[in-house]
Amino acid sequence: MNAAPPLPRLVLRADGNATIGLGHVVRLLALAELVRDAFHECLLASRDAAALAPLLTAARCQPLPLPADLPAAAEARWLAAELLRPTDVLLLDGYGFDADYQRVLRAAAGRLVYVDDLRAWPVEAQVLINHSPGITPALYQTPHPDTTLLLGPEYALLRPEVRAAAAPPAAPQPIRSVLLCFGGADPLQLTARCLPLLLQRPELREIGLLPGPANPGLPALHHLAAAPQAQGRVVLHAPAPAAQLVQLLGHYDCLLGPASTILIEALILGRPALTGYYADNQRHLADFVAAQQQAYSVGDFTGLDDDELAARLAEGLQWLAATPRQPYARQLRPEELRARITAPLPAGPR
Repeated sequence: MNAAPPLPRLVLRADGNATIGLGHVVRLLALAELVRDAFHECLLASRDAAALAPLLTAARCQPLPLPADLPAAAEARWLAAELLRPTDVLLLDGYGFDADYQRVLRAAAGRLVYVDDLRAWPVEAQVLINHSPGITPALYQTPHPDTTLLLGPEYALLRPEVRAAAAPPAAPQPIRSVLLCFGGADPLQLTARCLPLLLQRPELREIGLLPGPANPGLPALHHLAAAPQAQGRVVLHAPAPAAQLVQLLGHYDCLLGPASTILIEALILGRPALTGYYADNQRHLADFVAAQQQAYSVGDFTGLDDDELAARLAEGLQWLAATPRQPYARQLRPEELRARITAPLPAGPR
């Protein structure tokens, strides 16, 4: 009796740090968790592998530091020559993975899966995932007939704890508590900027602060939470694993955070949310959820002075208290995501 062939490797390529945030890494780790049992090993190649070690340990994924200061073309050649095997499934999520980069890696790996929200170049990957709403195939160039496009919130890259707790939006109610969560790094320190503005709202009885593990502003947040005007109203939470995040989002009446992974998780859980954007790739989501009455967007955080931001936050709290919200995703499709990634690898040229 012939032995079963060994399971392939799952290789992830993403960066995450205090400057660009952890969104790309968190998305890939959520996707890896969905398919993990189909692979004998999970590796994450990153320029920030050492800093990501706690996240990777929890996800049972081994860090692989990349050589420093390689331009994109040289990095692709290095990955193809030094790391990838023809039986690997490679997941990409990041800003610089253009068509030439993808083309080199498509030829080196068994399957290339590209998570994209930029729509900036042709897609060479066999599988493309863009879980942003309002995206259609016409927005992409796909030179290869075997490319599968998985588009829209149905393909949201969710951690299992979030997916299991998915719920429709609840009826409007007064907002008495807010959880501030600006991602894993909060590069513009928007938590510290928004907290004093929310403390001006007497109806808010509790304001939670949830910094991420790469946030460099933790000392300042501790100082703000201990200030006299914050006493009895501000709670500083430790960085939360997925199960605890679900509980926190359920405890608070509203999330305040950017149009990124944390917003998608809150909306999937049916929670009210105030959002906005500070990066180009966040704007589409922020504008869409506002237009569809799924959340309230303050717009561009960087384009508002403090008085303008305070006014938008006040308006958003009133909107959430009075307006029925629409569901973000009517049906999740994790089974199709899993099937496209774990399907048997085709024989012959890729």
